[in-house]
Amino acid sequence: MSSTTSLLLRGGTLLLHDDTGHVRPTVADVLVEGALISNIAAGIAPPSKDTRVIDVTGKIIGPGYVDTHHHLWQTQNKGVHGDHTLVRYLPSGNNLSVLYSTKDLFYGQLSGALEAIDGGTTTVVDHAHCNPSTEHPHAAVQALITSGLRCVYCLSPRISPATSNPPTVKMDFYASETVEAFRALAAHGPYGSGRIHIGQTLDNVYASGDAIREFYSEMRGGKDKKHPAAKIITTHAARGPYSGGDEAPSVIQTLHSHGVLGPDVLISHGNFPCPDDGKLYADSGAHVSSTPNTELQMGVFPIALRPDHQPNASLGVDCHSWGAGDMATQMRMMLQAARVERGEKLAAGTAEGHEGRKLWSIDTGFTCEDVYNLGTIGGAKAAGLADEVGRLKIGYKADMVVYETDSPRMLAAAVENPIAAIVLHSCPADISMVVVDGIVRKEDARLVDLVVAPAESAPHQTVNRGAVEPGTRLTWKDVATEVIDSRLKLKEKTRGLDFKAAEDLVVDAFHWDRKSLLEAQT
Repeated sequence: MSSTTSLLLRGGTLLLHDDTGHVRPTVADVLVEGALISNIAAGIAPPSKDTRVIDVTGKIIGPGYVDTHHHLWQTQNKGVHGDHTLVRYLPSGNNLSVLYSTKDLFYGQLSGALEAIDGGTTTVVDHAHCNPSTEHPHAAVQALITSGLRCVYCLSPRISPATSNPPTVKMDFYASETVEAFRALAAHGPYGSGRIHIGQTLDNVYASGDAIREFYSEMRGGKDKKHPAAKIITTHAARGPYSGGDEAPSVIQTLHSHGVLGPDVLISHGNFPCPDDGKLYADSGAHVSSTPNTELQMGVFPIALRPDHQPNASLGVDCHSWGAGDMATQMRMMLQAARVERGEKLAAGTAEGHEGRKLWSIDTGFTCEDVYNLGTIGGAKAAGLADEVGRLKIGYKADMVVYETDSPRMLAAAVENPIAAIVLHSCPADISMVVVDGIVRKEDARLVDLVVAPAESAPHQTVNRGAVEPGTRLTWKDVATEVIDSRLKLKEKTRGLDFKAAEDLVVDAFHWDRKSLLEAQT
């Protein structure tokens, strides 16, 4: 990795947000000192002879992206879910976390984090549910520290097999050991020079009101506020024909009814919202993360650009095992899907405010800047880091992405409209440099080499709590080799598992409505 006390990027086109959230491309220099942006101006002089000066004339420099929902551990399952919905993903993907060793997790997590960095993402909210032992979270945090990524690592309860074959799992969000595990992990954080914050997940909101209120109280420091508080508390939200239809309350309605909503609450997905959900987000300051790639594959529509949701919305990758792990892809899919939905509603006469009139429009309805902001300033707010990341600003963390502008994809577009170039034309190969916390993590369009970090999350242990020996030097090729080896071993463990039977058990476990299932119709 490249680490200097100061870094000066000269002459680039900086994507600067104004106070209204509008992006104003500006040719200027940006000076990084330590982990922070210390100056943005034209003609900045290097503060010392040791300052590294890089000419970025003609290149685009933007803030690193903020991905607000991701399961970083799932690299070994890439390619498995190309034609899966949620019912088929759970047994063949999510539930197999119980088979992962700490070493499997370390390399799955590390490669997932590096894929994010390669695509310009510098902050991820990691919904971390590969925890089959008390050692696994330490391996995951060790991988995150090693990667250089900024992260809100949201711990899930320990996961264990409910049945081994067919493969089903169980976890208890309300067990005392869940709170104890969070406090133990959060006690010494944040980790990695402050990059790795600890949050918590809650994926069962159907307990009693008292249990839910007590859980949120404990995650916010306890009644006496003497314990660590979760950076954010994040919850998967599913609603639709399979889960009660229009009569069922949404997750945010349920949490509101128990009085636990707040700015530290992040809902993932939130599809099929109730009419007043947008107001609940606005009034409480809670946030929602749409993951266009996985949601569209599952046949549900991402809601981040709904007018009543957009101010509190953000974007995430969800599962890089399902598809591309970069945020520009999520922006592109979100934008074009929203444009299609708008056009179809106008044509059908169901557009809000124009009911009964079949119309068409010369406007797209949504802009490239809309989705770019979901992946930058919107993501920063949702991650609880709005005063640190998501924009290029003096005093903010030096998390930046540098785009080449003369590739076959970016040529001409980058000059005409840098935001449109990123959202509609770019891919990770166009990113020549990524800086996280003032440290260059990708340079000359390749990930820099790494040194495995200590497992900081258990500093008082006499033995290493992580999965890989600290001090080990790793190239990307080394990481890739380990992932492929891990994948083969995990595949062998799944031989003979009855995934079809597991699918049926998943439907029953979640109480999904078989009467409305297409495949059950006669």
